[in-house]
Amino acid sequence: MKISKIVLALSMSFASHVFAGGLIMNEYNAVGSTKYLTEVIGDPSKGVDSYFGRVLGNGGNWVEFVVTQDHLDLRGYQLRWAETLNTATNGTDLWYGNGAVEQGIVTFSNNAVWSDMRAGTILTVCEFDASNTAGAKNDDFTFDPCNGDWWINAHTFNNPTYFTTTTNKTLDVPGNFSVGNNGWFMEIRDKNNGLVTAGCGEGGPLYGGSGVSSTEVGKLEDQASADITNASYDDGDNSSFGSPNSWKDTIFVTCKVHQDFTALRAPVIAECASCTPIFLNEYNAVISTGYLNGGTATVDANGGASVDTHFGRVLGNGGNWMELVVVTDKLDLRGWTLSWRQVVVGGTSGTITFGDASGLAAIPSGTILTIIEHNAAAGGMDTDLTVNIAGGDRWMNIYSGDTNVIAATTSTKPAAGFGSFSTSNDEWELTIKDASGTVVAGPFGEGSVGYFLGSVGTDDVCRLEENPSTHISQVSDFDDTARFSTFGAPNQWAQCPDDSVVISQDFSALGDGVCQMFAAEDLDHSGTIDSGDVSLCLLEFGLCEDASHCPSDLDQSGSTDSGDVSLILLGM
Repeated sequence: MKISKIVLALSMSFASHVFAGGLIMNEYNAVGSTKYLTEVIGDPSKGVDSYFGRVLGNGGNWVEFVVTQDHLDLRGYQLRWAETLNTATNGTDLWYGNGAVEQGIVTFSNNAVWSDMRAGTILTVCEFDASNTAGAKNDDFTFDPCNGDWWINAHTFNNPTYFTTTTNKTLDVPGNFSVGNNGWFMEIRDKNNGLVTAGCGEGGPLYGGSGVSSTEVGKLEDQASADITNASYDDGDNSSFGSPNSWKDTIFVTCKVHQDFTALRAPVIAECASCTPIFLNEYNAVISTGYLNGGTATVDANGGASVDTHFGRVLGNGGNWMELVVVTDKLDLRGWTLSWRQVVVGGTSGTITFGDASGLAAIPSGTILTIIEHNAAAGGMDTDLTVNIAGGDRWMNIYSGDTNVIAATTSTKPAAGFGSFSTSNDEWELTIKDASGTVVAGPFGEGSVGYFLGSVGTDDVCRLEENPSTHISQVSDFDDTARFSTFGAPNQWAQCPDDSVVISQDFSALGDGVCQMFAAEDLDHSGTIDSGDVSLCLLEFGLCEDASHCPSDLDQSGSTDSGDVSLILLGM
């Protein structure tokens, strides 16, 4: 591929440049409008985008960024792009140095939504929304990192609220910008014209990858930081609009590498007051007629003998089952509902609602809770609500057809009976709701828009590759595996790139007092509604100083008064 003389000249000044940071480009779509993302036969993770699926044009013109500086003010920032091998212009030189080269500038508005961007945010900027392009994503500023939503999206076309644009391409109108495969690159400038990130992409200086084709994306194949250079970018045949990037290790080519935003997001997570009370840890996707990691009853597809730690090597790997981990200490699951579904056309869905069994009333933090469709007589496992974490037993199991524990189930599966549910490889997800019907966790699983690590196959399980904590969410490290299956036990995974190093989940951070849930009337969080709560309420009698955060105003009247005292007394 040829690079323009101007870009080559600029490479001298960029060669030793360390990017100032704040905002970096993470991925850009180069797929032509009449083409599809490259399909690799035999690898279902290729040829599809994690958000768009497999569509013509792979979502159109879009660029994905990562915020690397906490509390970043993007107002007035400029995204300057050029496609160095395209020359259909009106002759105007907007910034590049040669008016014959297609180029443009996208400028962030002074809208307050851009004034305080948090570190670890994924920001996608696309040309069109759903009103212009079917399947495109509309503006979305519902940023909620404490519950796993780190993604902000906005479009440029006819959207001066958030952006202004200019290009020198013939036939372009305000709101247009371009992303392509003909030597395209982008640099980022702040409102004072200071260089934030030097030109990155195939057409920029010191690009590290091979040529980006019209059936590929360009992406950062490195951890997101302020110090990345264009040498860390490459072409790719898998696409992850709105999600962290993944790629094959250049030496250990069978090893998947994924972006890890843990360090970037730590300051934001530290501010989260709430925590996930319970989360999905693992679920089985092995087809009923097959084995874990394929193959036969004696040997898997790789010549090994992949087994589940409980079931061993059996057809279907134990059938439909899911595994949860309790984080909130003394969690009362009575009346809670597990809502499962396949997020595909014609996919099945259903619910499992827990009854009032006393064993569900105060589950200790760190408990592994498995839900299985078949009992022991059918090759599964019977209900066992006993647990003794101090004595080494943290496993609790529920047979979904057990009417002593399960109050109700629904299912759209053909010929479904009481207790019927599915786990599968086909975009499956789980959402957890409390007794009031409020979503408290999820959705988790391959079907969630937050899932980004792997493509779950019919010989896989899907499991969390992180230690249990109070902040597991749908964007945590859930991944597919055909090697490790651990029904009722801590998850295991291989340490990339050394496949011989096996890591097991560490539950030591979970225990008594972790992430407790308190009744609203329990103002002093003692675990009991008593005279101490009445005293606190009386101390705060009168108007709330902060109407958005006044725990003693239990009836939300705008003041702490006798009505709130009455609610505490009723709860005692």
